[in-house]
Amino acid sequence: MILYGLRLLVALLTFAVGVAAAWLFDFKSRAVFVEREVTTTSILVTERRFDVPPPPRSCSLERRSSVVQGGSLDFKAVSKPPAVYPPAAKALGIADTITVKVLVDEDGKVLAAEATGGNSLLRVAAEDAASGARFKPTLLAGRPVRVEGYISYNFGLK
Repeated sequence: MILYGLRLLVALLTFAVGVAAAWLFDFKSRAVFVEREVTTTSILVTERRFDVPPPPRSCSLERRSSVVQGGSLDFKAVSKPPAVYPPAAKALGIADTITVKVLVDEDGKVLAAEATGGNSLLRVAAEDAASGARFKPTLLAGRPVRVEGYISYNFGLK
């Protein structure tokens, strides 16, 4: 019975080491398209890869930065410029709350901003304002990471 327990323990440890190695070295299967062209005089074999080859790895155990889903980022904003209420929207009496999806880099700067709904006049103004926002860097395991989240802008008539 002890022998079977020992074999089970070795099998579990081997599995855990394999999973850890796959995580550390970021193993992924890749689709490879091979095209063969046959003529009467020669055979030409070309290989097309539809994905970008990974950058060369160093000996360190660092993982590539990933994007973390951050939900609402309004509370993490260090500076959030106010949106300029478009005069045309004011004249038409348009009032709305615009939610803007932002991608924030490791330093807290906005890389991309895209409004998810609302009037097109207000969307453009909210995206422009969100592009100038700055956020506290988000740390994951002590390292800064990219964050994708949302911020809101309220356009109300006074």
